Amino acid sequence: MERKFYYNATQRLCSSLQLEESLQSYFELIKQVLPIDGIFLNIYRPEFSDIQFLAHVNDQLATPLENQVPISKEMEQLLQQADRPVIRIVNDISLDSVTQFVAPKVIPGIKSLILMRMVSGNTHLGIVGFYSKTVGVFKTKHADMIEPHMQTFSLITAFNLKDRNLLMLNQALTQQNRSLKRVIFTPNGVVGGNAGLKKVMNQVEAIAKLNTSVLLQGETGCGKEVIANAVHEQSSRSSRPFIKVNCGAIPETLIDSELFGYEKGAFTGAEKRKAGHFEQANGGTIFLDEIGELPLSAQVRLLRVLQNSTITRVGGHNSVQLDIRVIAATHRNLQAMVHSGEFREDLWYRLAIFPIEIPSLRQRRSDIPILVQHFLEVLSAKFNLSKLPRVSTEQLDTLNSYQWPGNVRELMNVLERAIIQSPQGPLNFDFISASKSEEAVETSSGETIVIDPSHASDKLVPLDIMISKYIEHAMRVTGGKLYGTGGAAELLDINPNTLRSKMKKLGIC
Repeated sequence: MERKFYYNATQRLCSSLQLEESLQSYFELIKQVLPIDGIFLNIYRPEFSDIQFLAHVNDQLATPLENQVPISKEMEQLLQQADRPVIRIVNDISLDSVTQFVAPKVIPGIKSLILMRMVSGNTHLGIVGFYSKTVGVFKTKHADMIEPHMQTFSLITAFNLKDRNLLMLNQALTQQNRSLKRVIFTPNGVVGGNAGLKKVMNQVEAIAKLNTSVLLQGETGCGKEVIANAVHEQSSRSSRPFIKVNCGAIPETLIDSELFGYEKGAFTGAEKRKAGHFEQANGGTIFLDEIGELPLSAQVRLLRVLQNSTITRVGGHNSVQLDIRVIAATHRNLQAMVHSGEFREDLWYRLAIFPIEIPSLRQRRSDIPILVQHFLEVLSAKFNLSKLPRVSTEQLDTLNSYQWPGNVRELMNVLERAIIQSPQGPLNFDFISASKSEEAVETSSGETIVIDPSHASDKLVPLDIMISKYIEHAMRVTGGKLYGTGGAAELLDINPNTLRSKMKKLGIC
């Protein structure tokens, strides 16, 4: 009789390559002789300090599981004890601290169990839990009845885990793809669009459907191109070209031919007509990054394009009509450049119809964790890592306390460096705290400015000269305005009369 029962149990456990299906077939047999409400399988993963559930079956369901329950170091020590029995009865779950903590998180209502360890050779694979939702139902004869099935359970679990390992690369890629879609395709298509950039994204939503020019302002590396792309993607032009131009990267002698194109024979080497960036973007959007780097001569021609919606190719005479939306971006203070004569006032008014100020990373520190997760997934795919490197709470605190003068771009570079140094993790960012020398200063207007002494020369000049030069710079920034709102005295947070006295003393006209 016992031999027949063992044979039937083995047959059922080996009846399917799907763990949950073979477990269901076995459960239908074993519940006839055991007072159980269900069976579960889990494994202890010391590398992750957790217990992962593999499958669960009861009268209502048979399902594979992916639940992971983190456990404490004290619990790990209990699980690693060599004298833990292969099978044991726990008629009151409160008597087993690990099971009491772990099992109800996945399967509520468990009151008593028979726990059977699965072992393959010297390897502890995990646990089969035969459970009841009633206290004190199991007897020694019940444990004796299922103990012979331990090797079969171990065998099918080992095959299941091996199959998971063989598919690990495909699963990792699938998970990375799923995670990337989840993070990248957040509402508005911007990481942090519902958090630190929510105000910005509200402005994007307000302006996207219109054809109005947009000016994006913010520090280098804060994500101006990402926001420009979001404006384009939410506009009616989303299916048309989105042309990106770095105005600071074009030599002054080539600006006209790069932006507006040229006709065949316009100059030596012009063997055929070429469409410039504006013509390439016709019907869509052109993104003029670092617009403040354009020389005054190019600013005049750009203004004409914005006013007339036409261009003329270099060496040509016929105008080309454009239907185009312009998004400009800069990290510079264009208003100050207008006052100092470095930027045309009429172009400023034409571009700044709808300015959007993008906050720096240190102004939206709440976004750092989700940006870290996003970049870890991107970089893990880039480096073909099988799993995401871990970041401890302490190291995340290091990232949160750093000032990020290079903003989001610097954060990605820091994460890439950390992964290169330790691909399997945990990641360490002590190198940024060791090199941290800058200081964030908040002005009276609430603006945060980073001061980094590491960029200063070791050669010092008399303090009066430095003060004199700084006051002269403030006067250039304000266009010579000393008093009132936006004047040099206000920006320097000093009484106007005191500033006037200092200027007189230092010989500043």
